[in-house]
Amino acid sequence: MTHHTEPRGGLRVSVRELKLTAERHLMLHGVPKGVRPAVRDLVADAEALGLGALEWLDRPPRDGWRPPRRRAPGGAAVDAGGVPSLFVAPLLLDLVIAAADRDGGAVLDVTGAPDPALLGALVPAAHRYGARLEAAVTGPDSARLRHLGAAAPTAADRAAAPHGGRHLTAAVHGGFDVDAALWWRLYHRSNDALTEDTPLSRGHAGALPAPGSGAPAASGTDPDYVAAGSG
Repeated sequence: MTHHTEPRGGLRVSVRELKLTAERHLMLHGVPKGVRPAVRDLVADAEALGLGALEWLDRPPRDGWRPPRRRAPGGAAVDAGGVPSLFVAPLLLDLVIAAADRDGGAVLDVTGAPDPALLGALVPAAHRYGARLEAAVTGPDSARLRHLGAAAPTAADRAAAPHGGRHLTAAVHGGFDVDAALWWRLYHRSNDALTEDTPLSRGHAGALPAPGSGAPAASGTDPDYVAAGSG
């Protein structure tokens, strides 16, 4: 739910709504569906950490999604090739945790990743996997990720685990404070990711046409909803 926050004139946005709007933007930018949920969650992590994730989301990316390239044997250095840092962040986390599991420790140097400060969102993300991670900006489009060993959750960490971490606790209970103009730009742009509202699309969403309305039933008109060889 979104509602006005007085007297600032901003909005307070729930974690769920922020993630929903972020994921629609990722769809528009061509982020693959298998990566999308992880990137969406990192947007929320980064916003909760004060890293300006929504302002970043408001800027059209210079490049679309593609996998990063390893620049050194064993994956100790990765070139994102200009792809936005959060787009490739889940893959970077997988690489550094896998390397640490194999070698007992890992350092991953990342280049070609615009807005590298956003990779700070990987710190709480790694903690959810039981790992301690350090993310340091080393240049305008570069960063170093260092695996620091296993995390030792405190009582506060365990209490905040259902929220996704201590950094998200306040947002879970009270929402994110967001500039109204920024939010409505994101919200209206995110609607471009939605399917056009038609009787057929409503059927796909579970709505049934009213008897006698003449509206087509999804199961009889869309080949994706018709069994092979039927008819």
